[in-house]
Amino acid sequence: MLEEPKPTSNSFSLYLTFTRSGKPQYRFFSNEKMKKEFQAQFSRKQILAVNTLLDKFVCHYVPSSKSIGDLYSSLLIPFIKRSVAGVLHNKVEEINANLREISKALDEQMSVAGLPNITSEFRLPNDSVEDVLSSFEFHLSDPNKTSIERKGMGIQASAILASFLWITKEEEKIGKNTIWLIEEPESYLHPELAESCHRMLEQLRSKTLLVTTTHSLGFVNQDPKKVVGTEAEEGHTKVIQYSSYVEATSSIRRALGVRFSDYYNLDVLNVFVEGKSDREVFDWFLELTSEDDSGSYCWSCARKASFLDFTGVAGLEGFMKATYEFIYKERPVVTLLDGDDAGDKRRRNLQQYFGQKGVPFEANKDFISLHNGFSLEGLFPHEWIVQAHEEHPNWFKNFSVDLEGKLQPFDVNSQSNKVQLRNYLMRLAEKEQNLGWSSRFQQVFDRVDEILKKKFRAVYGEEMETNQ
Repeated sequence: MLEEPKPTSNSFSLYLTFTRSGKPQYRFFSNEKMKKEFQAQFSRKQILAVNTLLDKFVCHYVPSSKSIGDLYSSLLIPFIKRSVAGVLHNKVEEINANLREISKALDEQMSVAGLPNITSEFRLPNDSVEDVLSSFEFHLSDPNKTSIERKGMGIQASAILASFLWITKEEEKIGKNTIWLIEEPESYLHPELAESCHRMLEQLRSKTLLVTTTHSLGFVNQDPKKVVGTEAEEGHTKVIQYSSYVEATSSIRRALGVRFSDYYNLDVLNVFVEGKSDREVFDWFLELTSEDDSGSYCWSCARKASFLDFTGVAGLEGFMKATYEFIYKERPVVTLLDGDDAGDKRRRNLQQYFGQKGVPFEANKDFISLHNGFSLEGLFPHEWIVQAHEEHPNWFKNFSVDLEGKLQPFDVNSQSNKVQLRNYLMRLAEKEQNLGWSSRFQQVFDRVDEILKKKFRAVYGEEMETNQ
């Protein structure tokens, strides 16, 4: 009896195991049974498929212990030679003709010396212009022009990091997918250059696969989905995933003593929200309005701000009580709180707490409460929520409308139902031809932008540039 073929898929798994001797073994099928007469043929085809796949990739490992000179000679020089050789390719015949002229002159002298049977020939090494090129001098101006070796370590490292994106583009030209493994990039840098180099690495990350290890808060991505940690467990390395940036940096923060706002890697502008769903919805709305040409949805400060979540309103309250009195003077921060019972309770707790300490925490100046009685979902048109209840009543509890049919504050049954409701509302929004439905979102971002502009001026002593 023949078995039914497995369904096709756009994805596949490649398994890597190591033998006792440390030899790597790649397999596409982890537990595939194969008749003995087909094993050899299957093995050959699998090896061919693995080699074909791996040949599409190139991996660059940059260890923290490697010197800038080693990185320059092993990473950058080969690609410079390849690029320059491409320019000289059309000159190969002319070069060979010149070499033949030299050989002819030598042969004539050999003949005069009575050795006409001995002839000479000059050739390019391996018939390659690239092999003729040995090295290039790398100079930097700041503004004094000197070789890279005479610059400070931070400038040298920045220049090498700047070359990684160009190397990636050069490898794309020959059909390679580049993977960068960079170990502790901060180890090469002066602290003043860390932010600049972090921006270069993030640009590299947007073009290719980049994996970095770090002990620096400045090099931890603020999106927890892009961060994993490790810890030792019974002799093995365990991978840890995080639900928020604060959680992702907790072990580093415990080990470092830095300026308080740097301790949490706060950005130039910051918006604190309760949970990751809030952050994702606000990011979604900013992306949805990013291509509008009218200027109505500019929100230049809000778009430059980092939205940080704290796994819930209780986590946000705890973080604020522990840190806000120190960070609000160092970084512009605006806090968004839901207008439901839980959000209102935390708002009252925080105002009382900071009031006793003389720390300003005023509505629409330091924090924003969303519409009274409602959580984030209340920013969507209320008739959509009523429609969702009609189609999925099992999502809701304590659901009601008033005499005029207007939505009243409600609860959902579970966190999964809350996610389902938000996805439902976002799908309806994406089907709309215009943004007429988004007046409550617009009101929130109008106020966020206004607060951030004022706080930027108060913290940094200058106006926020809005034309970048």
